[in-house]
Amino acid sequence: MSENNMRTEVSYFNKRSREYKAEYDNETGEGYSFRVRRKKVLAMIPDRTNVLDIASGPGVMIPGLLLKACKITCVDAAPEMIERIKDEFGETPFLTVVVADAYRLPFEDESFEVTLAMGLIEYLENESVFLREVARVLKNGGTFIITFPNYYAPWRAFNRIGLFVRSLFKNVSKDQSVTHREYTLARARSLLARHGFATEEARFYNFKLIPYPLDRKLPRLTIWQSKLLESLDHTPFHFLGTAFILKAKKISPEAL
Repeated sequence: MSENNMRTEVSYFNKRSREYKAEYDNETGEGYSFRVRRKKVLAMIPDRTNVLDIASGPGVMIPGLLLKACKITCVDAAPEMIERIKDEFGETPFLTVVVADAYRLPFEDESFEVTLAMGLIEYLENESVFLREVARVLKNGGTFIITFPNYYAPWRAFNRIGLFVRSLFKNVSKDQSVTHREYTLARARSLLARHGFATEEARFYNFKLIPYPLDRKLPRLTIWQSKLLESLDHTPFHFLGTAFILKAKKISPEAL
């Protein structure tokens, strides 16, 4: 697929496959957020399960999943992301990689025990088509783990204000043309419930309060502050996290 035929968000990430992978190792606020998300998601995945990672990117979940003896299928609409996986991991009987759209997953019904969708749904124009596909390929009783940007996070509120001010002066970069939605916990739970998923667990992460662009100019301070507040995940102040993870169970049609 040529860049011209890709959706805007797919083209954006396709061009950034190398830097996206590198960001996981960078001592930046973003890199720290990615690492915390990966750790918390991995903790939710049972060992020795058949896992589908939708919008897998360059395969950042693969090492952790291999340690859990999982069988892994990575899907991404960005061909360069899949190429990064092939370059690093080659061929293995425990790993399958596929270039495919999240709206049209090329798998049989009820093929997987676990599906992951990290940093994806907020970019998709049609949430329902995507969630119906997830429900289709996931076994009844299977686990769906999905992340959402947290609307109530102060850091995101600062960003919304900053973006509005910059828009008044037409000072919005091309990268910001790739927009995304933000969700409340209640909205995310309701969205999953309408598509046949019962939420079992919610975890918040990335409790940074230092607003953009200061968070990028002061990465060490941002990471220190985020680590300091990470324990808020288990308190009434969890809404300070910039994002949250939902672990949900697919309910059989008979139970709906």
